[in-house]
Amino acid sequence: SCLDQTVDIARSSATFFACCVCQAPLTSAEAVGPLFSKVLEIMAIKHDPGPAGPSGEGETVIVAIFLCYIASVGFLFRNPLKRLLGLGESSEKDPELGVSGKISDPFDLPNDDDVKNGDVILKGKLDSDIDDDDETAIKDAEALAQWTTPLPYNPSPSYRAKFIKYTSLGMVSGDVNDPESATGAFKAFYWLSGINWLKVVIFFMVWILIWVFLVCLGLMGTGFKLLGGKDSAKMFDVVDNPISGVMIGILATVLVQSSSTSTSIIIALVGADEMDVSTAIPMVMGANIGTSVTNTLVAMGHFANPDQLRRGFAGATVHDCFNLLSVLVVLPFQWATNFLGHLTYQMAKGARACDEAVEKCDKTEFIKPYVSPYYNDVVKYDKKIATYVSEGYCVGQCGDGGHSAEEMKALTDVLCKGDGDEDARCQTYVEGFKNSWAKDDLFKAKRLPAYIQFNSSSTEDPNAFAQYHYNCPLAGGCDNIPDFWNSTMGAIHPDVTYGSGEVFAVCHKMKYGLCDARLLKGGIMLRDWDLSDEAAGSLAVFFSLSGLCAVLYLIVQSLNILVKGHAAVYLRKAVSLNGYLSMLIGVFVTIMVQSSSITTSVLTPLVAVGLIPLEDMLPLTLGANIGTTITGIMAATVVTSNPVQAWQGALCHL
Repeated sequence: SCLDQTVDIARSSATFFACCVCQAPLTSAEAVGPLFSKVLEIMAIKHDPGPAGPSGEGETVIVAIFLCYIASVGFLFRNPLKRLLGLGESSEKDPELGVSGKISDPFDLPNDDDVKNGDVILKGKLDSDIDDDDETAIKDAEALAQWTTPLPYNPSPSYRAKFIKYTSLGMVSGDVNDPESATGAFKAFYWLSGINWLKVVIFFMVWILIWVFLVCLGLMGTGFKLLGGKDSAKMFDVVDNPISGVMIGILATVLVQSSSTSTSIIIALVGADEMDVSTAIPMVMGANIGTSVTNTLVAMGHFANPDQLRRGFAGATVHDCFNLLSVLVVLPFQWATNFLGHLTYQMAKGARACDEAVEKCDKTEFIKPYVSPYYNDVVKYDKKIATYVSEGYCVGQCGDGGHSAEEMKALTDVLCKGDGDEDARCQTYVEGFKNSWAKDDLFKAKRLPAYIQFNSSSTEDPNAFAQYHYNCPLAGGCDNIPDFWNSTMGAIHPDVTYGSGEVFAVCHKMKYGLCDARLLKGGIMLRDWDLSDEAAGSLAVFFSLSGLCAVLYLIVQSLNILVKGHAAVYLRKAVSLNGYLSMLIGVFVTIMVQSSSITTSVLTPLVAVGLIPLEDMLPLTLGANIGTTITGIMAATVVTSNPVQAWQGALCHL
């Protein structure tokens, strides 16, 4: 769709300029109208997936990752390749310019040796302020000096002459050694020839690399979800104390490499009354700890440079330490008092559900619509299956509606009480029963059995009055089995005799096999390659991790050219000016990308190369942590059921 629009604009522009050159009559309907109308259409850019079916997004991602492989390898071995091809510059001075030809070539990329061995680093000044015994501090100061000291750029007269000749199509001429005496047009082209066009190209390339970086992070999360399989979703069903809740939150988030995914599952369980808020809070704490693993993996991409690895790993550990210390401080008080549950209930008790009939109930997203269609077309994960697994509906789910409170009371009594029982003891009598199956001591409608079968009425029988069955317990089938409850009478059916072995129907629309479908839902790995869940997950993780390493290398090398000098000084001043301002920057970036993992993963390479000091990483990380809670709050504003519990989960995260 974008290509078609670009072609239309190009055609309109070509018609417009061709008619101007030929001095032919031109009406607005012929070219000017279509040109500007098409430009106005492009002003409101949005991802257009086009018709249903493959649109090439997945192939685009694979090609982009392979191009990053090629570019990173070429960049890594650029100097040997230049020498092999005879393109190396002589170190002799240019007689016309008076400086080395290496500096005068605008397309020669500076490397670390050029910076360290030249006069760029004033090492004497650095050593005067740094303890000579502290080798680490000296290396960090050298890395900082490499960024803040600009490299000279002074194109040679021969380059300027060729630039003016080619860009003006030979229509502008003059003396490059005396531009002041030339025409105005020559002065304009002479000024353009002094711009470092390599930096202009790299500036736009960096944004493309950042997009590939975000796609690779999304692809990595999907790959880990597939590798974790359905067992990773089952972990949410085994929490019985806050410590296990924290551990499950950590493990689940590490497996899926996305706190957004694990937190959304937790919020979904709370919103569906499948989990208490007090149980969910420690799991959210664990998810916050688990999400800090992502930027640690990103830091490992600097393994080739020990100093960068040390700084990057330290920058990533800031996130780890803050989240760990926060949990150590807050968890004991929460365990003892459940103060977060009580506090957030008072704050959210007036919340109302989003009414889809009168308002739009879609979560606001900014960057994700431009990223997720691409990695989802490589490999797509079925979140619904994971939700069924985590909620325990793999055996069956009752799809009936309209069950009255009286019917629920009668069913709870026969399933959860035996002779002599005053209170329901569902956990004792019903196999697999969880507290989330009941509300106000009554079975939920979705948890009703398909059939019940009565036991002996002997007082010595250790069972309840009836047994819970998802499937028909009779060998001959249950086609003509009477109902337990007569909805017309509003009472137990008269045919119910409580005799031993008697079977009665409860739920007529039992859903089976909800968890049998594959987790791999779509993408070229299913559509074209027909891979298994495990193979698709492994390949997605390989592509994403290797792609992240290649993209990180290209971003660092691009910033090495683009940001050195005044830009690096301004960036350092911006992040070190005020800690609260840095927090606001972290909040804004995280709200835009809707993931603290992405924010900290983008910042980690900047710390690794020495552009951002370790001390300034803390406020940026704090801002990222606050920003990711805003995403949960935005999601809570559009829930269509159980809004109080959803708001409680979001506010507890904050």
